[in-house]
Amino acid sequence: MTAGRETALSGTGLHGRDSALAALSGLLARARGKTGGTLEVRGEPGLGRTALLDAAARAADDFRVLRLRGSAGEKALPGAGLLQLSEALGTACDSADTDFARYQNFTRALAEAARERPVLCCVDDVDQLDPLSWQGISFCARRADGHAIAFLLAGGPPSTGDFPVVPLHPLGAEASRRLLDDLVPDGLPPDLAEELVALASGNPLALTELADALTPGQLAGTAPPPVALPAESRLRQRFRCRYDRLSPAAQGLVRLVVAAGRVRSGILADELRALDEVTGSRLVHEDGDVIAVAGQLTRSCLIAEMSWADRYAAHEKLAKLLDDGQHPLEVLAHRAAIAPRPDTTLADELAEAASRARQASDYEAASGAYRQAADLTAEPRDRALRLLSAARDSWLAGQAQHSRVLLRRLRPLTCDRTIRGLAALLAGEIELRDGAPAAGHRSLLEAADDLGSADPSLAVTALMRAGEATFAAGNLHGFFTTAERAHALLRPSEPLLHLMTDHFSGLEAVLRGEHERAREPLRRVVTAAANVPGCAPKAWAALAALVLGDDQRAQELAAQAVAAATGDGSGVLAPWALDFLAHAALRLDHYASAASAAVDGLRLAQAAGQHNCVVHHLAMLALLAARLGDRETALLRLANVTEDARDLAGPKALNAWARACLELTEDRPADALERLRAVAPNPFVRIMATPQVVEAAVRCGERAAATEALERFDEWACSTGSPAQLALSQRCQALLAAGEEADEHFREALRLHRRADRPFELARTELFYGERLRRHRKPRNARKYLRSAWQTFQRYEATYWADRARAELRAAGEAVELPAPAGLDLTPQQAQISKLVAAGATNREIAAQLFLSPRTVEHHLRNIFAKLGIRSRVELTTLFR
Repeated sequence: MTAGRETALSGTGLHGRDSALAALSGLLARARGKTGGTLEVRGEPGLGRTALLDAAARAADDFRVLRLRGSAGEKALPGAGLLQLSEALGTACDSADTDFARYQNFTRALAEAARERPVLCCVDDVDQLDPLSWQGISFCARRADGHAIAFLLAGGPPSTGDFPVVPLHPLGAEASRRLLDDLVPDGLPPDLAEELVALASGNPLALTELADALTPGQLAGTAPPPVALPAESRLRQRFRCRYDRLSPAAQGLVRLVVAAGRVRSGILADELRALDEVTGSRLVHEDGDVIAVAGQLTRSCLIAEMSWADRYAAHEKLAKLLDDGQHPLEVLAHRAAIAPRPDTTLADELAEAASRARQASDYEAASGAYRQAADLTAEPRDRALRLLSAARDSWLAGQAQHSRVLLRRLRPLTCDRTIRGLAALLAGEIELRDGAPAAGHRSLLEAADDLGSADPSLAVTALMRAGEATFAAGNLHGFFTTAERAHALLRPSEPLLHLMTDHFSGLEAVLRGEHERAREPLRRVVTAAANVPGCAPKAWAALAALVLGDDQRAQELAAQAVAAATGDGSGVLAPWALDFLAHAALRLDHYASAASAAVDGLRLAQAAGQHNCVVHHLAMLALLAARLGDRETALLRLANVTEDARDLAGPKALNAWARACLELTEDRPADALERLRAVAPNPFVRIMATPQVVEAAVRCGERAAATEALERFDEWACSTGSPAQLALSQRCQALLAAGEEADEHFREALRLHRRADRPFELARTELFYGERLRRHRKPRNARKYLRSAWQTFQRYEATYWADRARAELRAAGEAVELPAPAGLDLTPQQAQISKLVAAGATNREIAAQLFLSPRTVEHHLRNIFAKLGIRSRVELTTLFR
């Protein structure tokens, strides 16, 4: 019953609120079990506080539901909220009682009601309750534990600190798009949808109000999109009321901050006297020495509310305040905001300032200056070039959506094929890293066509990224057609063009299962990369080396790609290059290095606004945890990536592989095999997951499936000649064989593992072989393999595998109440955790930073304490300072 009701609550259509709905489900379940409690739901207006209370009330159809709401008009009336509670309960509210007596009476009345059936008390806008009522309701809420009573208290930030908090943050872009699909079932022009998502800034109410106010012209794509919430918007009215309640001096300060977006407090003097009043309105906030508007949604609404005279005066004043020779670009920006159009001189000054900002890697400032320069430019071609520069710098600043908006403005301005090709190249790169790879593929092919004659090297870049986009979208046919375009571009004596055609030739052969034919062109790619500068050729060569089975060379090339990406000043390709580095480290059994590369890539991708790269790195982290048997951490990472991976073939396949690894550790081989069939469309993951496919198929009796998968793997492994891959093949053959034949395959696998220096896979093979020997009544022979495997798994902190090896050792007759192997240094992850502890981080903060579960952090700390012979965080901090 409880599980069913929790499912009903999770299926409410509230996008992006899974964790909040899970918390509410848990509260209702506890109340049903007579161990109720209280949650605060805290968030800014429009983020869905009331919607969550409504969802909880609908799911609590076996509860008595009490609904209360605070009101600004009654905040000065003592006991107004308690009167609502009294009416909802049907009890008297005797004003002659002392406050404490009244609170006790309400507590008893709630407990009495809960004896008949559970009680859910939903209190909305608690920050608008009168103080007396808040005291009474919180008194009752603190006593809900131990009863079939649940309190949900919803309001704006901050929380009271008395109860657990469910924070409501702005929706992500994907959740916003899904909500928009619900609001406009007939669909929107893609450009308009993205504009609305950006303008709403993750606020569900804002998105709803924007969708409701769309005109027929906007829906058809013939009219410009909205730039602010409609005038009758409830949210916009809230911002307006907050502004209107401010004093004239405070309003003046708000206008300055809104005009600039953010202002350093050092340039202000008399205006700062109103700072406390302004920050109290929550229209702006103070961050160190910077005063900034509380979000783009707030700013767009307040700008829409300001008259032209107020905007002019604010920009004029800011230009004067900043005109001290220290802020030339900001002065130009404020002059441009109120300048008549066109203004060629001011446009040229802005373009020069933008170029200087770009050289200083201040891409956000450069983008803004180029955009303003474009607005002041009369000649369409020059305006298009400046918009292109603005879009490029916006992308480098991590503002993908703003870059898309600028590129859309550019298209009608010019028919110049080079400019349009450069714009298509940038648009394709953005979609590849942060949008729909299929759309990126189309843009990149357009770019290659437009740039082919003017700039062949950029055409090569476009085609290579187009090929990558086909993999990202799971479109193998698209890769073959892109390869044909690449071969047509080949010209003599151009190394980059030859590298590209060899890359396509090699991968095309691999995808067709012709591994021998693939070998020579891929080897040429690896060799040629040494003579071609830049991140991309090194990354392409790293992929070629991985396909060739040369994992060490792949790691070297990927590291060079990362260095090249971070050395060019922008770092835009660094998250992509780090993905190759993580894959190479995984293939080498360097799990800590793989996790480090994936965490670095994840952080850089988040900072750069490259959502697809974020998903790739999260999927890699989930796979690493699953391979090590860390179920809790793997599930935590999978929960963060599953929804976003649905349109990305690579992460989708990695997720299936990770879940299959977990299912194998849970002794569910049939589920694992079914899961692994889902990776079939991704040829690279399908090959690398073959050992798990064979293990799952053998364990559930599907030998034909195991044999078919192994034959495919053997074709590739034999073509590489890699001892690491041949060892895996031998292990798979051992699982399929019987008697002395199986023993021979196991022994050959162990020999090849040692030659390849793959400790983790060696330990897995030792475990499988030891298990086989023990089951065939050869415990003495089994013990040496099981003991070696157990020690290796301890070094990797692979608890599941270490426990499994230890259990087998005991069953083989060896006492294993032994300490961890002595003399071990800390692993890289243990060292990283130790440094974070020394810096004062809590377990939960460390877990969030390293994308681990708190329980896994606790496990690591226990091992760290044991290795170092210490007992406390204080001692650990002393050692690492």
